[in-house]
Amino acid sequence: MALSIALLGNKRAGKSSILKVVFQKMSPNETLFIENTIRVDEVKVHNNPYTKFSILDFPGSFEIAHMTSLEKRYLQSCSMLIYVIDAQDEPYNKAIEKFVQTQTEVYSLNPQCLFEVFIHKIDGDMFVNEEVKLEVQGEISDSIRFDTTERSLPEPSFHLTSIYDLSIFEALSKVVQKITPQVSYFINMLDVLMNHCRLDKIYVFDVITKLYIATDSTPVDLISYELCSDMIDVVIDVSCIYGIESEENYNKAFDNKSTSVIKLDTGMTLYLREVEHLLALVCLVKEDNFDRQHLIDYNINCFKEGARKIFEAREKWVSEESKR
Repeated sequence: MALSIALLGNKRAGKSSILKVVFQKMSPNETLFIENTIRVDEVKVHNNPYTKFSILDFPGSFEIAHMTSLEKRYLQSCSMLIYVIDAQDEPYNKAIEKFVQTQTEVYSLNPQCLFEVFIHKIDGDMFVNEEVKLEVQGEISDSIRFDTTERSLPEPSFHLTSIYDLSIFEALSKVVQKITPQVSYFINMLDVLMNHCRLDKIYVFDVITKLYIATDSTPVDLISYELCSDMIDVVIDVSCIYGIESEENYNKAFDNKSTSVIKLDTGMTLYLREVEHLLALVCLVKEDNFDRQHLIDYNINCFKEGARKIFEAREKWVSEESKR
């Protein structure tokens, strides 16, 4: 049973660019030439046993009042709706009004649906100052909260995003975690692993997309995320140069023997281990705490076994539910 995420927003808000950059590895600059979406496009993400979902990219011309029967079925069954607002397209009142109308209708059709707002294109000269970004977020979020409170709608979460940095990857990582039932178990196990091994930060990455499907309960900062994400690229690049013939064959570039250690000038060590098919555990640890790597490996193996049991239990439950 694959989960689905509906992606909506006005024309040229950047919805398709997000999907191209994150899931199809398109360069951000190339997205300038993407044609407008004219119908609902489905992007399936089934890279490993733990990340199975689909994203439904709705055209910018979509109007909730004139949706087709197929579009209605999509919205009735989606687990989450992401609404993209172009931060460079002022004033925001029309985009906010359209979101609230959409949320009102979708919530009546699908009360279990979660709602997220991406305040997108937070890049360029007008957003060099961090205070400007926060002002825009405050303006949009305050207006939406006022309307949702009046209509007794669930309050959405808000994310500042851009395809030119890791902010879009971090936002989508948090979105995927919200609709993945087993994430809370992963977080608990990662906390135990971090405490037993004296680690500073741990991420479990989908190798293909660089989204982290789980992390420990300490706050995420973009510096550690970028370091750990870049490490996956290093491992894949080295494997492609010295290990396999095809750069696109991730199954060969990343397998159950994939591991890497990188020591940084800051006294920190980056450590990567494969934990499942196209799933990597990457952690930051002080060099002094990496003196007993065999114990860290033992605990990571225990985590891998626990993760496997969680996945098997989830698959069994899904199989039983589908038979009812």
